[in-house]
Amino acid sequence: MRTLILTASLAVVPMAALAQTPPALDLPLSIDLARAAVDACAARGAPVSVAVVDDKGNPLVVLRASASPKPPIAAPRKAATAVQFDAPGSQMEPREKTDPAFAALIKAEPDRLNPHGGSLPLHMDGKLVGGLAVADTSHETADACARAALAKFDDRVK
Repeated sequence: MRTLILTASLAVVPMAALAQTPPALDLPLSIDLARAAVDACAARGAPVSVAVVDDKGNPLVVLRASASPKPPIAAPRKAATAVQFDAPGSQMEPREKTDPAFAALIKAEPDRLNPHGGSLPLHMDGKLVGGLAVADTSHETADACARAALAKFDDRVK
């Protein structure tokens, strides 16, 4: 009898855990976000690199327009920075110049962090789920492209 009860209770625990799974970016949405950002910049005549990262800053998608002038290095770093600080690059870029403690954090991880314009944190149901970043163009253009891409999916991610 104990074996049956134990087996039944083990079956209930995973189901309860699944019911409480927090929202997360999935690969199809990540691809769509990245493609929308590439397309938004292409419409402005800017061939770019784009990255979408998960809530830990790990790349889910990295796209690079064939005419982009650089390898896709900055976009994943910018997206990871948006996640780490839960802030857009347009706010972090000036902060890096005026906040020595923040600048020191960025300088300590140059191969992972880049606080420049063109990056946005991504939220679902009020929870940070990832980041989107555009690179290899002016920071203003990158920011506009990232915001335009995100606006296309504002019913799913903010």
